[in-house]
Amino acid sequence: MIKHCSQALILLAILLLTNTAYSAPMMAILDENNQRVNVGSVGSYYIDETGSLTLRDLDSEQLRKRFIPLKGDFLQFGLTKGNVWIQVDIAPKLQPGQSALLHIKAPRAQEVDVYTHNLPNSQVFAEMGDARPYQNRPLAYPDYIIPLPVNTTPVYTVYIKVSSRIPISLIIEVKTLSALSNDIQKDSLITGLLMGILLILIASYLFFYLRTLHPMYLIGSFLLLGIAALHFSLHGLIYQLFPMQMGLQERVYNFFSLTSVALISWFTRYYLDTPTNLPRANKLLFFVIVCNLALAFIYTLAPQELSIALLSASAASTLLILQGVALYGVYLKIPYSQFYLVARLVLLVGYSLWALAIYGILSLPFWYEWGLTIAITLEALVHFAGMIARHTPMRTNTMKVDDSYREELFSELASKLKRQTNIIDHQYSLQEPSNDQLKRAYKNLSNLAERISIIQNLHSPQTNSSNRPANLQLLIDEATLNFYALDQTDAEVEMQYEGTLNWELLSHSQSIKHIYQAFMEELKHHTDQTLHINSTIEANDRDGQRQLIIRAHPIPSTISLESDQYFGPRYLQELVEKLEGTLSLTGDGRGRSLTCQIPVNARPVEVSELARLTQSEDITMLLIGHQDSELLERTGNFLLSRLFSASHIDKVEELHQRLIDRTERERFVILLFEDQQNFGASELAGFASVLHERDSCFLISNNVNMSQDYASALGFDGFVYSAQIETKLLPDIERAQRVSHTVLPRIKRTL
Repeated sequence: MIKHCSQALILLAILLLTNTAYSAPMMAILDENNQRVNVGSVGSYYIDETGSLTLRDLDSEQLRKRFIPLKGDFLQFGLTKGNVWIQVDIAPKLQPGQSALLHIKAPRAQEVDVYTHNLPNSQVFAEMGDARPYQNRPLAYPDYIIPLPVNTTPVYTVYIKVSSRIPISLIIEVKTLSALSNDIQKDSLITGLLMGILLILIASYLFFYLRTLHPMYLIGSFLLLGIAALHFSLHGLIYQLFPMQMGLQERVYNFFSLTSVALISWFTRYYLDTPTNLPRANKLLFFVIVCNLALAFIYTLAPQELSIALLSASAASTLLILQGVALYGVYLKIPYSQFYLVARLVLLVGYSLWALAIYGILSLPFWYEWGLTIAITLEALVHFAGMIARHTPMRTNTMKVDDSYREELFSELASKLKRQTNIIDHQYSLQEPSNDQLKRAYKNLSNLAERISIIQNLHSPQTNSSNRPANLQLLIDEATLNFYALDQTDAEVEMQYEGTLNWELLSHSQSIKHIYQAFMEELKHHTDQTLHINSTIEANDRDGQRQLIIRAHPIPSTISLESDQYFGPRYLQELVEKLEGTLSLTGDGRGRSLTCQIPVNARPVEVSELARLTQSEDITMLLIGHQDSELLERTGNFLLSRLFSASHIDKVEELHQRLIDRTERERFVILLFEDQQNFGASELAGFASVLHERDSCFLISNNVNMSQDYASALGFDGFVYSAQIETKLLPDIERAQRVSHTVLPRIKRTL
């Protein structure tokens, strides 16, 4: 009895699974609920090893049965001889006006053809690929995008034929136009992020080269430029930039993939000083460089003569040789070889995963698209961190820290870099990544690069004095805004700077601004507790010296000045000591606080009569324009530094009610802007008729063609060019206010 019951249960389970499998529609259905369908989940494929079958042959009943269902969203066929045919049935059920498209990601494939048949008056026929003219593509885009008919038979079949000398890996989707637009924005954002980081690194490498004239940094810059070109060729951007050069994209990829590993080998010779430390390895590296360069020229001139597998094998073997050199360098305790070993491990692991995805061994679609660029960017960041500790002419006899200190520093830097890259990887693994999280991660990476530069300057005899005067309150506000733009933990910070109002720093302004930002970044609470920061300036009238005192509280008991971690109070202490200040921890429990005292060259800012009138609301100063305008922001910061009370409104329409509700004594000083976001020259007409004779209106512009006479003819009381904001704006406003108290005729605004 039990045996019969178990057999019945097994048969029932098989029946249920079979019904579930066959109930799934094996076609791409687009409707209001499904904006995209991956062909890998509904299509089938057949490999024609002879490469001789035509569409008519495949449409026969015998060959239709030989198509095998696809098993995943990421289609990987590896190195395939002949043609890969993919078949998918499409059933568009879209609303009128909506468009359906076939989106094929097949970078560097030689031939990509798309066919439909048995569609009256709606045939699709496209023969594309790197070996075909760029004009064959229905849409000029790096990927293959083919518009599909929507007002036709309920279901029709699309055949896709792919043939290539390189491993065939595809991502094919049927989607609507809105879904395609989202994907294009996502790809552009990732490319922009990676290229932005590469540009920062290239600029940093060139800076090191100009300061030291060490050829290692120049080679590093060329390497990063090659990686950018490699990224463009991997994503089809080369063919888009040069549409008339058929086959150029494959040659660019072949050339830069091999020259890049040659440059890495050359970079290694300088980084580890192999001619002195590893003479035998130096000869091996020279041989590797020559071989890769020779292959690069062969693959560039005649890419069809050699298999792409040989290119991949050459790159992989070079990286393995460099990994062995790195391990041997660490064994011999060559200076800075630890950083080189970390960089080599990052690139070897990243390249290995990418190569396995390329050849269809691992299914890693994100790493297949972006992994190579990310791996090399991370490697360059590790090298960049190692440059700070490197013994160069710029740093001779200036490093006062031991090797253990360097290891702690770069270990923490690597951890911080990894955290941001993990955030980026996580976001792009989501269906809809958060642009805000991605921007914050990018800003944190840029902030780490800036910190690396600051750490380097901490141990150099030169100090950037930042001699340009700056309002202290404005510096604190900018540091606070920078902190909140970087913060990823929703930390709460309360700034109290009544004791620093009306003070202007005459030197070290940027260093002090960074100290405020570092206070918030390193001492913020990771709970709902608020960090309080108080600031004041104490003046000694007898000797004329002034001290800036910054006190942060409460400070957790886990934070100590003797901590082994570099970032935190230890980093703050080095920043403060660079300015000949002191840092101390006092108190217990909730009263525990961190206090720093820094001698500053500061002077009190006296409130002018005009600024006092804006504070007493006798004069209302209004800035009208788009809040993203750099010209408006610069003007507002300047007025704030001179203790003016000014308000900002976005649109001219908001001004009318304020002019109507004015008091009898109230005067208005209105500032309009003309730049890329604002068109102030034409906005005066909207409210000129309701201005009083005692009001004044100024135009601030970066237009070199604008003149004082023309601005006066338009009805403005004054014109200030963008380069004259700090020197001309206030005198012009004061002149206009003096004129308003006289019987002199005012400008007649007839617009």
